[in-house]
Parts: sequence; C-alpha cells; structure tokens
Amino acid sequence: MARTKVLNAAHHSASTLLHTHVADFRPVFEQLDINLGTSSAAQRRLDTWQRIQARYRDDVPDPELEAAYLQFGRYLMISGSRGTLPMGLQGPWLDGNDPDWMGDYHTDINVQMNYWMADRAGLSSCFDAFADYCLAQLPSWTDVTRRLFNTQTNRYRNSSGKIAGWTVAISTNPYGGGGWWWHPAGNAWLCQSLFEHYEYTQDRAYLQRIYPLLKGAVQFWEARLITTTVTDASGASREVLIADSDWSPEQGPLDAKGITYAQELVWNLFGNYHTATQLLGRDTSYSATIDALRQRLYLPVVSPKTGWLEEWMSPDNLGETTHRHLSPLIGLFPGDRIRPDDSTPKDILAGATALLTARGMNSYGWSNAWRSLCWARLKNAGKAYQLVVNNLKPSVNGSNGTAPNLFDIMDMGQGRGIFQIDANFGTPSAIIEMLVHSRPGHVELLPALPTAWAASGSVTGVGVRGGFVADLKWKNGKVTQVTLKSVGGRDTTVLSGGTSRKISLEPGESVTLGSFG
Repeated sequence: MARTKVLNAAHHSASTLLHTHVADFRPVFEQLDINLGTSSAAQRRLDTWQRIQARYRDDVPDPELEAAYLQFGRYLMISGSRGTLPMGLQGPWLDGNDPDWMGDYHTDINVQMNYWMADRAGLSSCFDAFADYCLAQLPSWTDVTRRLFNTQTNRYRNSSGKIAGWTVAISTNPYGGGGWWWHPAGNAWLCQSLFEHYEYTQDRAYLQRIYPLLKGAVQFWEARLITTTVTDASGASREVLIADSDWSPEQGPLDAKGITYAQELVWNLFGNYHTATQLLGRDTSYSATIDALRQRLYLPVVSPKTGWLEEWMSPDNLGETTHRHLSPLIGLFPGDRIRPDDSTPKDILAGATALLTARGMNSYGWSNAWRSLCWARLKNAGKAYQLVVNNLKPSVNGSNGTAPNLFDIMDMGQGRGIFQIDANFGTPSAIIEMLVHSRPGHVELLPALPTAWAASGSVTGVGVRGGFVADLKWKNGKVTQVTLKSVGGRDTTVLSGGTSRKISLEPGESVTLGSFG
C-alpha cells in the first residue's frame, strides 16, 4: 500500500504535491497556534541543526525553537494518525522492515504517551485511530484473556482461578497478538486514555462506543483483586483489596502484590466506570458493586525509610533509584489523585515529590517528557522546563537527544541510536501542561510558566478537560486575557495567579475574561 502511494505520487509535480499537502494539513494544523516569545536575530539566522546545537552549547532560551518543537510534534501526529491504525514506537517512519521491538504498541507507557498530546493540542480527530484500534481488538483481547491468562505459563495469573473481561500484554499488534509478558494493569491504562478523550470532547456517542472496553476491564479487575490485611502507623488493622502478583514496569520483583502502579490505575478505572454508568444510565446495580470495591482498594503510603511514595507495598526500594519509568507516580500524571492542593495529604504529596526528585533529570526522551509533565503538575516551572531543554540536546553518535530533523533519538548503546516517536509527542504535551492544566470542573492557567517564556506569549486552541477550548495571552508572567469556548462543557472554574472565576456556558458558547492576579 505504501509503495503504491509513493508510485502514484511520483506521477505529479513537486508543486502539485506541495499544494495538495498544504491544503490537506492546514485545516487541522491551524487549530492550535503558540507563541512562547521572540528568539534573537542571531538565533533566527541559524538552520535547525545549528539552533539545536547552540541552544545546548550556550544555554540561552530559544522560544521560537521550543514552539517549533511542539508544532513539529503536531505535524507528526497529523501525518501518522489519520488512518486506520494508531502510531506505535516509530509511527510510520521506519528505515527498514526490522524495527526495534517490531515497531509495536507498548502498553506500559509508549502508546499512551503518543496520544496525550492529541486532545491537548487541538488534534482530537487524530485520537480516533487509537480508539478504533482498541475497539477492533476487544474481541481478540477478550478471547485470549479468557483462554490463556490463567494458564501455568503466565506468572501473573490470578491466584483465585477466576477470570473475566480482558487485558493485554506489554506489547500488542494489529493482528490480535501480544508479546513479552502479560500486563494486567495495561487494560486500566488504555481505558484511562480512552476515557480522558471523552472528558475533552463530551461526546456521549463516543462514550457509548468505548463502554464495553471500560466494563470488560472492570470485570477483569473484579475477578483479579485479592484481600489482604494492612496495619497503619497507629497499629490499627483493616482488610483491603490489592492487585495480585505483578511487575512494576519495568523493574523490581516479578511477583509483587499491590504495586502502586496497578492500585492507582484500578482506582481511576473504577471511578471512570462509575461516571460512565451515570452518564449513560447503564448497569447502575453493577456500578454500585464496583463502587464498593473501590472504597476497599489499598492506596499507597510513604516509606518511613526513603521518604518516597512506595512503589511496592514495602518500605524498601526494590528497584533502580533513577529508573526510566515513573510507574508509582501515575496518580500524579496522567492521573489526578495526587495534587499540589489540600485534597492530597501533605505526606503523600511530599513523598511523591521526593520520589520524582530521586528519579533524576536525565533519561531517555520519553522518560524526560514524563518527568516534565509530573513537575508541571507540581507547578515547578524550572524543572519542567529544564527537562524540555534536556530533550532538545543534540543527538551525536546515537546519544539521547534530538536529531537534525527534530526526531527524538534513543541511545541503544555502543554508538547506536534509534528514532522513537513518543518523546516527540510527550514533550509537546509537557509544554502545554505548563501553560494550561485541566480536569473536569477545573482549569488552571500558567501553572508552571518558566521564566524563559514569561515576558509575553499566547496560545490558542488548547483542549480543556470538561469540554472546553482555551485561548490565552500573557505578559510578565500574568494572564492578560483568556477565552473559553464550550465544545460540550457547561460549568468550570478558571484559576490563575491566586484568582478564580466560575463560568457557565451552553455548548457552542464562549466567554472572554480579562486579566488575572
């Protein structure tokens, strides 16, 4: 198919192809515009590779380059996610027929990160390929789960012997297959991404479509959870529900029960399922059963030894301190349970911050992007921005960083680097999160605006969870104007600079607010 497209294109002139390309891309691409400030005349005179090198060498902000990196990520999304399949580890940009990890869909971070940007960056239509893939795979995932998950060859099988619903392996492909090992919590994470798309769009028809995925994942966890007893600091004991034997991606013991990663994802899954049943008026009795299970879920505590949020149900760190994955922080991002406000116990917030600090500031591009998003959630603009800058480091001889064409390169060792696309989407997501944070009923403007962009700037077309789109301008670090348009949302609270304003809109309406703070 790709060969046929290339041969057909070769019959047309370059000018015709360019005109067709621009006409095709422009309506989608122009749904978001961003201005992070003006670069210097000297920076503008450099070509892209020279600018990347100068940004690293001189440590001088280049806001137009940083904005271009975001827009390049959007260009890749438009290019690679308007067909029948979502983008895997390299998207469609392969340099051969034997890509690393077979170019598959890794479900323990990579395919989810690929689609964090879509709704945030005015590309909600590009999410369809991901949702359609999950829906198309559901019959196969359900069949394979019921036949094979509880076999003796699966180290993560349910010790109860019960099985229901569906889950996935760490890697999946379009043919219904799965690779590496089973990934029990992968279904909950896929469902989190799928449900968030509803939060952005408020599309009830879409929610009806994905409901079988949500319910099947919930049924899987209803069968999988096991009961144990925990004792709190005061010596009081209580029974809780925890995940059966699992692996915290991709480190630590292979048989740990109640890993933070799974507990957070299941807590979120059950909550989203409750919301879906209420909105759709379906399975209210079963929803009450799941609500009762959610109330009994064990939630992580802070280790008295390390001061970190525990990754395992153990005060000891059972893995690498600076590991690339941030699995135990999934409740901070992309989840909402851990927040820098009064809704989160201070010890939990401090423990999450301490763990994120321990993970460090230098890793693979996708890992730096995830770190940046977490620091943005904690409103630490300096660290969130530094991790964006770290990803713009020039890749030389296969090292981690950015190639001359802005592709993110992952260091595989021995001088070999490969293109892996998730950082090209995760890093733009972090940039947007620094400018606009949202959850249903809550929009915060400039929560982590770095000094490098503070003088003046603007962004239009940012997706807001709860069913809105935001356009905003700022000067000297303060919002000067924001316009919110409803794409289905009705009520939300807008916050910035210590000021909050409640707004109510009908779908299609918009409101413009003046300066904050």
